[in-house]
Amino acid sequence: MKTTDKIFWLRVIFGITTGLILGMLSILTGFEGSSGAFFAILMYIASYYIARIKFAPELPPKDSRKIVTTGLGSFIALFLFTWILVFSLLGS
Repeated sequence: MKTTDKIFWLRVIFGITTGLILGMLSILTGFEGSSGAFFAILMYIASYYIARIKFAPELPPKDSRKIVTTGLGSFIALFLFTWILVFSLLGS
């Protein structure tokens, strides 16, 4: 598996996990949207540092920007989808 694929799947897992956490927090504590967006940004930053520590030595120097951009759209889509799904199924 290529290094960028590993980073992508890391972001997919982080996106789903973030959505699950936010869904449960929304149900249990009334977590709001702006706080959820801030939490998601923090989780994305955490995934960046994990990718940087674990996968940066494997990437060529010209591809160093891919650590930031790989999987960004999937992270956002999956965290929102999972958050909405969990809240809709369990919160109502």
